[in-house]
Amino acid sequence: MIDDRLLAHWERERASRARLRDALPPSWRDDPRPNMDVVRELYIEAMLRLKDSHVHPMAIGDDDR
Repeated sequence: MIDDRLLAHWERERASRARLRDALPPSWRDDPRPNMDVVRELYIEAMLRLKDSHVHPMAIGDDDR
């Protein structure tokens, strides 16, 4: 018997990562520098974590001082 309880979660996570990869500018996607693929994946993971954290970074113009 196959346990597929996490399948829907995994498919959502995979789709989210694919959307973020597709949203990257072409200069990032086609960058030939060594380790740029690692940089892209780290950026995607950071964006997913930021989205899941429900923390909204303050824009520079939002300073109340």
